[in-house]
Amino acid sequence: MTRTMPPVDEQLVVLMSGVDYGDALLRQQMERELRAALELDRPLRVYLGIDPTATSLTLGHTVPLRKLRQFQQFGHHCIFLIGDYTALIGDPSDKNKLRPMLTPEEIAANATSYFEQASRILDPEKTELRHNSEWLGQLTFPEIISLMSKFTAAEMLRRENFRHRWDAGDAVYLHEFLYALMQGYDAYALECDVQVGGTEQLFNLMAGRKIQEDAGQKPHVPVTLPILVGLDGKERMSKSKGNHIGVNDSPEEQFGKAMSLPDEVVESFFTLATNLHPGEVSAIMRALRMGDRSPMDTKKLLASTIVSEFWGDDAATAANEHFERTVQRKEVPDDVPEHRVSNGELLIDVVVAAGAAPSKREARRLFEQRAVTMDGNVVEPTTPPRKGTIVQVGKRKWIRLV
Repeated sequence: MTRTMPPVDEQLVVLMSGVDYGDALLRQQMERELRAALELDRPLRVYLGIDPTATSLTLGHTVPLRKLRQFQQFGHHCIFLIGDYTALIGDPSDKNKLRPMLTPEEIAANATSYFEQASRILDPEKTELRHNSEWLGQLTFPEIISLMSKFTAAEMLRRENFRHRWDAGDAVYLHEFLYALMQGYDAYALECDVQVGGTEQLFNLMAGRKIQEDAGQKPHVPVTLPILVGLDGKERMSKSKGNHIGVNDSPEEQFGKAMSLPDEVVESFFTLATNLHPGEVSAIMRALRMGDRSPMDTKKLLASTIVSEFWGDDAATAANEHFERTVQRKEVPDDVPEHRVSNGELLIDVVVAAGAAPSKREARRLFEQRAVTMDGNVVEPTTPPRKGTIVQVGKRKWIRLV
């Protein structure tokens, strides 16, 4: 019998690359289940859900998006789910405290451009777009009670972050328990074969398997990926922490931020945050370890790859040249944006108004790090701006005061 889908082994090498369950035996089980699903020789229903808790996506969000894209490239049916109802709670998976609750209006505003941003990775023509309000918003109270009856409080409190909070005497709220059930119900509503997510979401994904099986569906295969660290190489990449590379950041900004990454996370960024084949990544890192490629050249390749995948090869080349000119040779770029100084304006106001920092809070953090200079001199937030000077914010942003 002739296969209609690519060879299973060929798919598994790519689809299991970078996947982590935190347990070797669980990985073996899930790989066996995925192999069995692929051997059905039909397009699998694969979904990824992202809650619109902020206005824009970061490179961290693209980690599972790239995995979904790999399934898509092998011919599987991919679903991008906007979690407009799960966002009402906010995923507690990686949090050691209660998430602030968003209003429906804030969620709707955040979600406006999510699919457009996701389409920088996915093929929009081959992606099914859904919102979980479609089914979660239709559940009756008796149906919610029935869903809750499938899980115990003890199961929920075994979850690591809930347990830590409970042991520390911190509050764990009942509505937080609902998140895993809601995400689990998504898997049932979409009748998915595979669900892509982060390792911190494994509890939620396993809840989905339980709900599917209870309803007579075949449990889906969770494909979970590690959390991408931020620019500090330690904490999770997050827009709120200011340690992120944004999907909509300019090519120069993406390149410069990638160049600031610690050397020890370069390999994980190649694996998780680019479309390079696992074999290519292995060859690059082998050349680095053998001394055939320098750390600087390796990091430049990573930065160029990231920019090229979002903006194209020409933009990556220009971003590389911009980095060499402004950071390595410390030259001021020719195209510095101008800002007209107003009476009574402080330098912190200039930095925010010119778009060099997204908020006063972030601008203040940059001043505290002594990352703001005027004509090469470190300045304070309350320094009066002077016309005819150049303000540099961090390593990659300049403002010409007029």
